[in-house]
Amino acid sequence: GSASSESMRKIRCLNLSTRQLNIRNLISYEKQQLPTEAVMFITATGIKICVSPNHKWVQAAIKRIDERRAAKRK
Repeated sequence: GSASSESMRKIRCLNLSTRQLNIRNLISYEKQQLPTEAVMFITATGIKICVSPNHKWVQAAIKRIDERRAAKRK
């Protein structure tokens, strides 16, 4: 399987949410460049929400999730 066929299966962010999410409810994220630059957050209940990566809170949420992932690996 080539990389291009794999990326086709992923959910694409087309419209981005503008509201701030509760960082505590977010368990994972995926970054996307096409068709629009976005970050898809996945909540504890499995809801996927796309947001612009340019918001300050988005950067903070990504950092928080990364820190949580690193703590789990220890």
